[in-house]
Amino acid sequence: MNEGHLAETKERAGDSSGSVALETFIPVTRFAIIDTLANEAESHGDRKEITSFFRFLGQWRHLEYQQRLLELKEHYLPFSPDRDTVKILEYSEDKLNDFKRELIEAVTRLLTRANYTHLDDDTLDKLLSTHSAHGLELKVDRSEFEETLVYYRGAGHEELQQRNWRKKFKKETVIVPTFKRLFLLLKLKSEDVRISEVMKEKNVSKKKATKIVRKLRKHLPKVNSGEHIYLKLFKNIPQEDLEMMFPNNQVRFSMFDKVKLGMTAGGGTVASVAGAATKAMSAAAASNPITLAGAFIGVIAVITRQVMNFFNTRNRYMLTLSKRLYFHSLADNRGALTLLSDRGEEEDVKEEFLLYYFLFRKPLPRNELHLLDEEIETFLSNKFNVRVDFEIEDALERLVRDEIVTLDEQEQFQTLSPSEACLLLEKKWRRQLADMNGWIPGHENEEV
Repeated sequence: MNEGHLAETKERAGDSSGSVALETFIPVTRFAIIDTLANEAESHGDRKEITSFFRFLGQWRHLEYQQRLLELKEHYLPFSPDRDTVKILEYSEDKLNDFKRELIEAVTRLLTRANYTHLDDDTLDKLLSTHSAHGLELKVDRSEFEETLVYYRGAGHEELQQRNWRKKFKKETVIVPTFKRLFLLLKLKSEDVRISEVMKEKNVSKKKATKIVRKLRKHLPKVNSGEHIYLKLFKNIPQEDLEMMFPNNQVRFSMFDKVKLGMTAGGGTVASVAGAATKAMSAAAASNPITLAGAFIGVIAVITRQVMNFFNTRNRYMLTLSKRLYFHSLADNRGALTLLSDRGEEEDVKEEFLLYYFLFRKPLPRNELHLLDEEIETFLSNKFNVRVDFEIEDALERLVRDEIVTLDEQEQFQTLSPSEACLLLEKKWRRQLADMNGWIPGHENEEV
Protein backbone atom coordinates (compact mmCIF):
# COMPACT_ATOMS: atom_id res chain seq x y z
CA MET A 1 0.00 0.00 0.00
CA ASN A 2 1.24 3.52 -0.79
CA GLU A 3 2.08 5.14 2.53
CA GLY A 4 0.64 8.41 1.24
CA HIS A 5 -2.78 6.83 1.67
CA LEU A 6 -2.27 6.28 5.40
CA ALA A 7 -4.55 9.02 6.70
CA GLU A 8 -7.26 8.26 4.17
CA THR A 9 -7.02 4.57 5.00
CA LYS A 10 -7.30 5.22 8.74
CA GLU A 11 -10.34 7.39 8.21
CA ARG A 12 -12.23 5.45 5.57
CA ALA A 13 -11.19 1.82 5.71
CA GLY A 14 -13.11 0.92 8.86
CA ASP A 15 -12.73 -2.42 10.62
CA SER A 16 -12.44 -5.94 9.28
CA SER A 17 -16.20 -6.37 9.27
CA GLY A 18 -16.44 -3.97 6.35
CA SER A 19 -17.97 -1.04 8.23
CA VAL A 20 -16.75 2.43 7.28
CA ALA A 21 -15.09 4.77 9.77
CA LEU A 22 -16.98 8.06 9.35
CA GLU A 23 -15.93 11.60 10.15
CA THR A 24 -17.30 13.41 13.19
CA PHE A 25 -17.25 16.69 11.25
CA ILE A 26 -20.74 17.72 10.05
CA PRO A 27 -20.25 19.26 6.56
CA VAL A 28 -23.44 21.34 6.80
CA THR A 29 -23.74 24.95 7.97
CA ARG A 30 -25.60 25.88 11.15
CA PHE A 31 -27.93 28.01 9.03
CA ALA A 32 -29.00 25.03 6.92
CA ILE A 33 -29.60 22.97 10.06
CA ILE A 34 -31.62 25.75 11.72
CA ASP A 35 -33.76 26.22 8.61
CA THR A 36 -34.37 22.48 8.20
CA LEU A 37 -35.25 21.92 11.84
CA ALA A 38 -37.46 25.03 11.86
CA ASN A 39 -39.38 23.64 8.89
CA GLU A 40 -39.77 20.37 10.78
CA ALA A 41 -41.04 22.29 13.83
CA GLU A 42 -43.57 24.27 11.78
CA SER A 43 -45.89 21.28 11.59
CA HIS A 44 -46.03 21.31 15.42
CA GLY A 45 -46.65 25.05 15.60
CA ASP A 46 -43.45 26.02 17.41
CA ARG A 47 -41.18 27.17 14.59
CA LYS A 48 -40.72 30.64 16.10
CA GLU A 49 -39.83 29.31 19.56
CA ILE A 50 -37.35 26.77 18.21
CA THR A 51 -35.66 29.37 16.00
CA SER A 52 -35.39 31.83 18.89
CA PHE A 53 -33.85 29.19 21.15
CA PHE A 54 -31.26 28.29 18.52
CA ARG A 55 -30.27 31.95 18.25
CA PHE A 56 -29.99 32.25 22.04
CA LEU A 57 -27.93 29.06 22.30
CA GLY A 58 -25.65 30.15 19.46
CA GLN A 59 -24.96 33.49 21.15
CA TRP A 60 -24.31 31.79 24.49
CA ARG A 61 -21.74 29.47 22.92
CA HIS A 62 -20.21 32.44 21.11
CA LEU A 63 -19.65 34.21 24.44
CA GLU A 64 -17.97 31.10 25.86
CA TYR A 65 -15.67 30.75 22.87
CA GLN A 66 -14.76 34.43 22.87
CA GLN A 67 -13.62 34.14 26.47
CA ARG A 68 -11.51 31.08 25.64
CA LEU A 69 -10.07 32.82 22.59
CA LEU A 70 -9.07 35.84 24.68
CA GLU A 71 -7.19 33.54 27.08
CA LEU A 72 -5.56 31.76 24.15
CA LYS A 73 -4.36 35.06 22.69
CA GLU A 74 -2.91 36.09 26.04
CA HIS A 75 -0.96 32.84 26.31
CA TYR A 76 0.16 33.08 22.69
CA LEU A 77 1.31 36.71 22.80
CA PRO A 78 4.87 36.01 24.10
CA PHE A 79 5.38 33.49 21.27
CA SER A 80 3.75 35.38 18.41
CA PRO A 81 6.07 36.18 15.46
CA ASP A 82 3.60 38.83 14.24
CA ARG A 83 3.36 40.97 17.36
CA ASP A 84 3.09 44.67 16.46
CA THR A 85 2.68 46.03 19.99
CA VAL A 86 5.32 47.26 22.43
CA LYS A 87 6.77 44.42 24.50
CA ILE A 88 6.04 45.61 28.03
CA LEU A 89 5.41 42.46 30.05
CA GLU A 90 8.43 40.34 30.88
CA TYR A 91 8.01 36.70 31.87
CA SER A 92 10.35 34.31 33.63
CA GLU A 93 11.42 31.13 31.85
CA ASP A 94 9.15 29.07 34.12
CA LYS A 95 6.20 31.34 33.32
CA LEU A 96 6.88 31.07 29.59
CA ASN A 97 7.01 27.28 29.88
CA ASP A 98 3.66 27.36 31.70
CA PHE A 99 2.20 29.57 28.97
CA LYS A 100 3.53 27.24 26.29
CA ARG A 101 2.10 24.14 27.97
CA GLU A 102 -1.29 25.80 28.55
CA LEU A 103 -1.35 27.11 24.98
CA ILE A 104 -0.66 23.69 23.44
CA GLU A 105 -3.22 22.01 25.70
CA ALA A 106 -5.86 24.64 24.85
CA VAL A 107 -5.13 24.42 21.12
CA THR A 108 -5.39 20.62 21.29
CA ARG A 109 -8.79 20.87 23.00
CA LEU A 110 -9.93 23.41 20.43
CA LEU A 111 -8.87 21.15 17.55
CA THR A 112 -10.76 18.26 19.11
CA ARG A 113 -13.88 20.42 19.48
CA ALA A 114 -13.52 21.40 15.82
CA ASN A 115 -13.45 17.66 14.96
CA TYR A 116 -9.81 17.53 13.82
CA THR A 117 -7.82 14.29 14.04
CA HIS A 118 -4.27 14.06 15.39
CA LEU A 119 -1.46 12.76 13.16
CA ASP A 120 0.75 10.72 15.49
CA ASP A 121 4.53 10.76 15.11
CA ASP A 122 4.78 7.39 13.35
CA THR A 123 2.18 8.31 10.73
CA LEU A 124 3.72 11.75 10.28
CA ASP A 125 7.21 10.30 9.71
CA LYS A 126 5.87 7.85 7.14
CA LEU A 127 4.06 10.60 5.24
CA LEU A 128 7.15 12.81 5.28
CA SER A 129 9.20 10.01 3.71
CA THR A 130 6.65 9.17 0.99
CA HIS A 131 7.43 9.81 -2.68
CA SER A 132 5.44 12.74 -4.04
CA ALA A 133 3.16 12.29 -7.04
CA HIS A 134 3.85 15.93 -7.93
CA GLY A 135 7.49 15.22 -8.71
CA LEU A 136 8.60 17.48 -5.89
CA GLU A 137 11.04 15.86 -3.49
CA LEU A 138 11.57 17.58 -0.15
CA LYS A 139 13.44 16.65 3.00
CA VAL A 140 12.41 17.80 6.48
CA ASP A 141 14.59 17.49 9.57
CA ARG A 142 12.16 17.18 12.47
CA SER A 143 14.96 17.33 15.01
CA GLU A 144 15.03 21.10 14.38
CA PHE A 145 11.72 21.49 16.24
CA GLU A 146 11.05 21.66 19.95
CA GLU A 147 7.30 21.25 19.39
CA THR A 148 5.48 19.68 16.43
CA LEU A 149 1.72 19.26 16.38
CA VAL A 150 -0.14 18.18 13.22
CA TYR A 151 -3.91 17.71 12.91
CA TYR A 152 -6.17 17.17 9.91
CA ARG A 153 -9.89 17.14 9.22
CA GLY A 154 -11.34 15.29 6.28
CA ALA A 155 -9.64 13.12 3.67
CA GLY A 156 -10.27 13.73 -0.01
CA HIS A 157 -8.38 13.31 -3.26
CA GLU A 158 -7.35 15.15 -6.40
CA GLU A 159 -6.57 13.88 -9.89
CA LEU A 160 -3.29 14.61 -11.66
CA GLN A 161 -2.27 13.97 -15.25
CA GLN A 162 1.25 12.55 -15.41
CA ARG A 163 3.45 10.91 -18.03
CA ASN A 164 4.48 7.35 -17.21
CA TRP A 165 7.86 6.31 -18.59
CA ARG A 166 6.82 2.66 -18.25
CA LYS A 167 4.05 3.36 -20.80
CA LYS A 168 6.24 5.22 -23.28
CA PHE A 169 5.57 8.52 -21.47
CA LYS A 170 1.85 8.45 -22.19
CA LYS A 171 -0.31 10.53 -19.85
CA GLU A 172 -2.28 8.76 -17.15
CA THR A 173 -4.53 9.87 -14.32
CA VAL A 174 -3.06 9.60 -10.82
CA ILE A 175 -5.29 9.77 -7.73
CA VAL A 176 -3.59 11.73 -4.96
CA PRO A 177 -5.01 11.56 -1.37
CA THR A 178 -5.41 14.97 0.27
CA PHE A 179 -6.13 16.49 3.65
CA LYS A 180 -9.16 18.77 3.28
CA ARG A 181 -7.96 20.78 6.27
CA LEU A 182 -4.51 20.70 7.84
CA PHE A 183 -3.21 22.38 11.01
CA LEU A 184 0.42 22.73 12.09
CA LEU A 185 1.91 24.03 15.33
CA LEU A 186 5.70 24.37 15.13
CA LYS A 187 8.32 25.73 17.50
CA LEU A 188 11.99 25.69 16.52
CA LYS A 189 14.62 24.85 19.07
CA SER A 190 16.80 27.77 20.09
CA GLU A 191 20.08 28.08 18.21
CA ASP A 192 22.12 27.36 21.35
CA VAL A 193 20.19 24.15 22.03
CA ARG A 194 20.51 22.99 18.44
CA ILE A 195 24.25 23.74 18.34
CA SER A 196 24.78 21.67 21.49
CA GLU A 197 22.84 18.78 19.93
CA VAL A 198 24.87 18.91 16.70
CA MET A 199 28.12 18.98 18.66
CA LYS A 200 27.08 15.80 20.45
CA GLU A 201 25.57 14.05 17.40
CA LYS A 202 28.46 14.74 15.01
CA ASN A 203 31.26 15.00 17.58
CA VAL A 204 32.42 18.35 16.22
CA SER A 205 33.59 21.62 17.75
CA LYS A 206 31.20 24.41 18.67
CA LYS A 207 32.51 26.50 15.76
CA LYS A 208 31.82 23.69 13.28
CA ALA A 209 28.40 22.94 14.81
CA THR A 210 27.46 26.64 14.64
CA LYS A 211 28.35 26.70 10.97
CA ILE A 212 26.25 23.57 10.30
CA VAL A 213 23.20 24.88 12.16
CA ARG A 214 23.31 28.30 10.53
CA LYS A 215 23.62 26.74 7.09
CA LEU A 216 20.58 24.56 7.76
CA ARG A 217 18.62 27.59 8.98
CA LYS A 218 19.74 30.10 6.37
CA HIS A 219 16.22 30.34 4.91
CA LEU A 220 14.53 30.79 8.30
CA PRO A 221 13.91 34.09 10.14
CA LYS A 222 17.10 35.12 11.89
CA VAL A 223 15.56 37.15 14.74
CA ASN A 224 14.45 35.12 17.77
CA SER A 225 13.14 32.27 15.64
CA GLY A 226 13.55 29.90 18.58
CA GLU A 227 11.20 31.98 20.72
CA HIS A 228 8.26 31.85 18.34
CA ILE A 229 5.43 29.36 17.94
CA TYR A 230 4.06 29.16 14.41
CA LEU A 231 0.42 28.18 13.80
CA LYS A 232 -0.69 27.35 10.27
CA LEU A 233 -3.97 26.28 8.67
CA PHE A 234 -4.14 24.94 5.11
CA LYS A 235 -6.73 23.41 2.80
CA ASN A 236 -6.58 20.59 0.24
CA ILE A 237 -2.98 19.58 0.86
CA PRO A 238 -1.73 16.34 -0.79
CA GLN A 239 -0.78 13.90 1.94
CA GLU A 240 2.38 13.01 0.04
CA ASP A 241 3.43 16.69 -0.09
CA LEU A 242 3.20 17.32 3.64
CA GLU A 243 6.88 18.39 3.65
CA MET A 244 5.87 21.56 1.78
CA MET A 245 4.21 22.90 4.90
CA PHE A 246 7.39 22.82 7.01
CA PRO A 247 9.58 25.95 6.95
CA ASN A 248 12.88 24.02 6.95
CA ASN A 249 12.17 21.83 3.93
CA GLN A 250 15.02 21.29 1.49
CA VAL A 251 14.51 20.60 -2.20
CA ARG A 252 16.10 17.42 -3.48
CA PHE A 253 15.91 15.87 -6.93
CA SER A 254 14.24 12.57 -7.63
CA MET A 255 16.25 9.81 -9.30
CA PHE A 256 14.44 10.45 -12.58
CA ASP A 257 15.43 14.13 -12.51
CA LYS A 258 19.03 13.25 -11.69
CA VAL A 259 19.19 10.84 -14.61
CA LYS A 260 17.55 13.35 -16.93
CA LEU A 261 19.90 16.15 -15.89
CA GLY A 262 22.87 13.83 -16.15
CA MET A 263 21.94 12.72 -19.64
CA THR A 264 21.23 16.23 -20.94
CA ALA A 265 23.89 18.15 -19.06
CA GLY A 266 26.58 15.49 -18.98
CA GLY A 267 26.01 14.06 -22.41
CA GLY A 268 25.49 17.42 -24.06
CA THR A 269 28.49 18.97 -22.39
CA VAL A 270 30.79 16.05 -23.22
CA ALA A 271 29.74 16.12 -26.85
CA SER A 272 30.17 19.89 -27.03
CA VAL A 273 33.56 19.80 -25.30
CA ALA A 274 34.74 17.06 -27.64
CA GLY A 275 33.62 19.06 -30.64
CA ALA A 276 35.19 22.23 -29.32
CA ALA A 277 38.44 20.39 -28.59
CA THR A 278 38.56 19.11 -32.15
CA LYS A 279 38.02 22.64 -33.43
CA ALA A 280 40.66 23.98 -31.05
CA MET A 281 43.19 21.44 -32.23
CA SER A 282 42.41 22.24 -35.85
CA ALA A 283 42.61 25.98 -35.11
CA ALA A 284 45.87 25.54 -33.28
CA ALA A 285 47.24 23.53 -36.14
CA ALA A 286 46.13 26.19 -38.54
CA SER A 287 47.30 28.99 -36.19
CA ASN A 288 43.84 30.59 -36.40
CA PRO A 289 43.20 32.49 -33.09
CA ILE A 290 39.65 33.53 -34.05
CA THR A 291 38.54 29.94 -34.53
CA LEU A 292 40.28 28.95 -31.30
CA ALA A 293 38.48 31.70 -29.33
CA GLY A 294 35.14 30.75 -30.88
CA ALA A 295 35.63 27.13 -29.85
CA PHE A 296 36.27 28.02 -26.22
CA ILE A 297 33.31 30.45 -26.14
CA GLY A 298 31.15 27.61 -27.44
CA VAL A 299 32.30 25.35 -24.59
CA ILE A 300 31.51 28.03 -22.00
CA ALA A 301 28.08 28.63 -23.56
CA VAL A 302 27.21 24.92 -23.42
CA ILE A 303 28.27 24.58 -19.79
CA THR A 304 26.32 27.74 -18.88
CA ARG A 305 23.20 26.43 -20.61
CA GLN A 306 23.35 23.12 -18.74
CA VAL A 307 23.87 24.87 -15.41
CA MET A 308 20.87 27.08 -16.17
CA ASN A 309 18.80 23.98 -16.97
CA PHE A 310 19.69 22.66 -13.53
CA PHE A 311 18.54 25.84 -11.80
CA ASN A 312 15.42 26.09 -13.98
CA THR A 313 14.42 22.63 -12.79
CA ARG A 314 14.89 23.73 -9.20
CA ASN A 315 12.90 26.93 -9.84
CA ARG A 316 10.05 24.83 -11.24
CA TYR A 317 10.01 22.94 -7.97
CA MET A 318 9.98 26.16 -5.96
CA LEU A 319 7.12 27.50 -8.07
CA THR A 320 5.06 24.42 -7.22
CA LEU A 321 5.86 25.01 -3.55
CA SER A 322 4.93 28.70 -3.61
CA LYS A 323 1.61 27.99 -5.34
CA ARG A 324 0.71 25.50 -2.62
CA LEU A 325 1.54 27.97 0.11
CA TYR A 326 -0.22 30.89 -1.60
CA PHE A 327 -3.46 29.34 -2.80
CA HIS A 328 -3.96 26.76 -0.04
CA SER A 329 -3.18 28.83 3.05
CA LEU A 330 -6.19 29.63 5.27
CA ALA A 331 -4.72 31.43 8.29
CA ASP A 332 -1.52 32.02 10.28
CA ASN A 333 -0.74 32.43 13.97
CA ARG A 334 -3.39 34.63 15.74
CA GLY A 335 -5.60 34.29 12.68
CA ALA A 336 -5.35 30.50 12.95
CA LEU A 337 -6.46 30.65 16.60
CA THR A 338 -9.46 32.79 15.64
CA LEU A 339 -10.45 30.49 12.78
CA LEU A 340 -10.10 27.38 14.93
CA SER A 341 -12.23 28.98 17.63
CA ASP A 342 -14.89 29.76 15.05
CA ARG A 343 -14.85 26.18 13.73
CA GLY A 344 -15.02 24.69 17.22
CA GLU A 345 -17.99 26.90 18.06
CA GLU A 346 -19.69 25.96 14.79
CA GLU A 347 -19.34 22.23 15.41
CA ASP A 348 -20.63 22.54 18.99
CA VAL A 349 -23.79 24.43 18.09
CA LYS A 350 -24.64 22.15 15.17
CA GLU A 351 -24.40 19.10 17.41
CA GLU A 352 -26.44 20.78 20.15
CA PHE A 353 -29.18 22.02 17.80
CA LEU A 354 -29.70 18.50 16.49
CA LEU A 355 -29.59 16.80 19.88
CA TYR A 356 -31.90 19.33 21.54
CA TYR A 357 -34.51 19.15 18.77
CA PHE A 358 -34.77 15.37 18.77
CA LEU A 359 -34.81 15.14 22.58
CA PHE A 360 -37.43 17.89 22.73
CA ARG A 361 -39.64 15.95 20.37
CA LYS A 362 -39.13 12.63 22.15
CA PRO A 363 -37.60 12.32 25.67
CA LEU A 364 -35.42 9.23 25.88
CA PRO A 365 -34.13 6.85 28.59
CA ARG A 366 -30.39 6.91 29.19
CA ASN A 367 -29.96 3.34 27.93
CA GLU A 368 -31.50 4.23 24.55
CA LEU A 369 -29.18 7.09 23.65
CA HIS A 370 -27.58 5.00 20.93
CA LEU A 371 -30.95 4.92 19.15
CA LEU A 372 -31.09 8.70 19.16
CA ASP A 373 -27.53 8.82 17.83
CA GLU A 374 -28.57 6.60 14.91
CA GLU A 375 -31.73 8.65 14.32
CA ILE A 376 -29.75 11.89 14.02
CA GLU A 377 -27.23 10.27 11.65
CA THR A 378 -30.13 9.01 9.51
CA PHE A 379 -31.68 12.48 9.52
CA LEU A 380 -28.43 14.04 8.28
CA SER A 381 -28.13 11.39 5.60
CA ASN A 382 -31.72 11.83 4.37
CA LYS A 383 -31.84 15.64 4.51
CA PHE A 384 -28.32 16.58 3.45
CA ASN A 385 -26.91 13.42 1.89
CA VAL A 386 -23.97 13.34 4.30
CA ARG A 387 -22.76 10.43 6.42
CA VAL A 388 -21.18 11.33 9.74
CA ASP A 389 -20.37 9.82 13.11
CA PHE A 390 -22.52 12.02 15.35
CA GLU A 391 -20.91 12.73 18.74
CA ILE A 392 -23.94 12.56 20.99
CA GLU A 393 -22.04 12.28 24.29
CA ASP A 394 -20.14 15.56 23.86
CA ALA A 395 -23.24 17.55 22.91
CA LEU A 396 -25.27 15.94 25.72
CA GLU A 397 -22.61 16.80 28.29
CA ARG A 398 -22.70 20.48 27.32
CA LEU A 399 -26.50 20.73 27.36
CA VAL A 400 -26.68 18.95 30.73
CA ARG A 401 -24.01 21.27 32.14
CA ASP A 402 -26.12 24.26 31.07
CA GLU A 403 -29.28 22.64 32.60
CA ILE A 404 -31.09 22.72 29.26
CA VAL A 405 -31.27 18.91 29.36
CA THR A 406 -31.92 17.11 32.65
CA LEU A 407 -32.06 13.48 33.76
CA ASP A 408 -35.18 12.72 35.80
CA GLU A 409 -35.75 10.09 38.49
CA GLN A 410 -36.75 7.53 35.87
CA GLU A 411 -33.34 7.90 34.20
CA GLN A 412 -34.94 9.66 31.26
CA PHE A 413 -33.48 12.70 29.53
CA GLN A 414 -35.85 15.67 29.32
CA THR A 415 -35.41 19.13 27.82
CA LEU A 416 -36.73 22.51 28.81
CA SER A 417 -39.22 23.99 26.39
CA PRO A 418 -37.69 26.47 23.90
CA SER A 419 -39.14 29.48 25.79
CA GLU A 420 -37.93 28.16 29.17
CA ALA A 421 -34.49 27.49 27.72
CA CYS A 422 -34.32 31.05 26.34
CA LEU A 423 -35.11 32.51 29.77
CA LEU A 424 -32.49 30.27 31.37
CA LEU A 425 -29.80 31.36 28.89
CA GLU A 426 -30.71 35.01 29.44
CA LYS A 427 -30.11 34.60 33.19
CA LYS A 428 -26.86 32.77 32.53
CA TRP A 429 -25.74 35.55 30.20
CA ARG A 430 -26.37 38.25 32.81
CA ARG A 431 -24.75 36.16 35.56
CA GLN A 432 -21.70 35.69 33.35
CA LEU A 433 -21.46 39.43 32.76
CA ALA A 434 -21.74 40.02 36.49
CA ASP A 435 -18.97 37.50 37.17
CA MET A 436 -16.76 39.19 34.60
CA ASN A 437 -17.39 42.77 35.68
CA GLY A 438 -18.61 42.48 39.27
CA TRP A 439 -21.90 44.23 38.51
CA ILE A 440 -24.35 45.09 35.73
CA PRO A 441 -25.27 48.78 35.25
CA GLY A 442 -28.91 49.39 36.17
CA HIS A 443 -29.25 46.05 37.96
CA GLU A 444 -27.34 46.74 41.20
CA ASN A 445 -30.15 45.56 43.44
CA GLU A 446 -31.35 42.73 41.24
CA GLU A 447 -30.31 39.17 41.95
CA VAL A 448 -28.50 37.55 39.04
